[in-house]
Amino acid sequence: MVPLASAFGGSGHDVAFATDPGFVRHVRGVGFEAFPAGLDMVEARRQFLAATPDFDSVVPWERLRLMHPGLFATVRVPPMLDDLGRIIPDWRPDLLIHDSAEMAGSIAAEVAGIPHVEHSFGVIRPVELRRLSTAALAPLAERLGVPNPGVGGLNGELYLDICPPGLQLPEIADVPRVQPLRPVGFDDAPDAALPGWLSPLPARPLVYVTMGTEFNKQPGVFHAILDGLAGEPIEVVVTVGPSGDPDALGPRPENVRIERFIPQSRILPHSVAFVSHGGSGATLGAVRTGVPMLAIPQGADQFLNAERVAETGIGLRLLPSEVSALAVRDAVRALIDDRRFADAVALQRASIEAMPRPEDVVPILEGLVTAGP
Repeated sequence: MVPLASAFGGSGHDVAFATDPGFVRHVRGVGFEAFPAGLDMVEARRQFLAATPDFDSVVPWERLRLMHPGLFATVRVPPMLDDLGRIIPDWRPDLLIHDSAEMAGSIAAEVAGIPHVEHSFGVIRPVELRRLSTAALAPLAERLGVPNPGVGGLNGELYLDICPPGLQLPEIADVPRVQPLRPVGFDDAPDAALPGWLSPLPARPLVYVTMGTEFNKQPGVFHAILDGLAGEPIEVVVTVGPSGDPDALGPRPENVRIERFIPQSRILPHSVAFVSHGGSGATLGAVRTGVPMLAIPQGADQFLNAERVAETGIGLRLLPSEVSALAVRDAVRALIDDRRFADAVALQRASIEAMPRPEDVVPILEGLVTAGP
């Protein structure tokens, strides 16, 4: 959401974020006003798990059916609404933009009588998830005496779609009001650079590996990747996240280097293949830089993203039960050797460049304010 927020700021508008109390300092450090609102994710997840005791026994690819209506709607929305009920009258925004997993904003905007917009973070959530969440919030909206805006533009809310058209699900055609928006990379560690040992860049092909910052606690996945890529004629760079411990992975192959953090924007342009969990940021980052990806989903929306990666030919997918050293080795070899993957991701990259920039979309959203909710 930062590129659009920056575009609004560049057009002379005041911009503020309402976000988890524990994230406020970070947002302010990036240069935006921020208000603490709702629950921190740790507390929200604790409440969700207390209300869903069998959650850990659910297979990972089915958990989103519980999390979307349970965690993001039932648990997170009421306290967020309470705080927005104080922030909005005080700050008096003319437009409210919320992301696809934040469902209080649209209801709060209806209460305040201001236009609201949903900002996607990748492939649209399947219609079943959106309907489950909308149904979970219907009684709350009814008590407040406002229309239930729904999720994903189901009830007329404008949907900002940052997913490249060729990667998007066909059901985007069923959303009433869609505005394409180019996904622009944002690096919230602007001073971070490539490690000194990557300058000059290695002569052999470079493969970048990450499991993100939330799903990076499965050492077995890292070991399968490292074992599979050991001895290959490539250089491998692995990041384990700021909270990860590079030494916890034990001895590493000669062609592997492990770091806590390297900005994705710095290393992907030099990579020939990308091994990741298939998060939305990782997937769009791969497309923006034209790098074929091996998606190894762990949870959340990653299974959907990984499915789209495989179906569109921009990369390959390994489900948890399929992960082995041999499978990883074969997949990465295919990504490097078979030009079809690079050609497919190049087409998607070109489609991103054809999407409207955040600066182009600002006047359209200004028009919502002029027209009213």
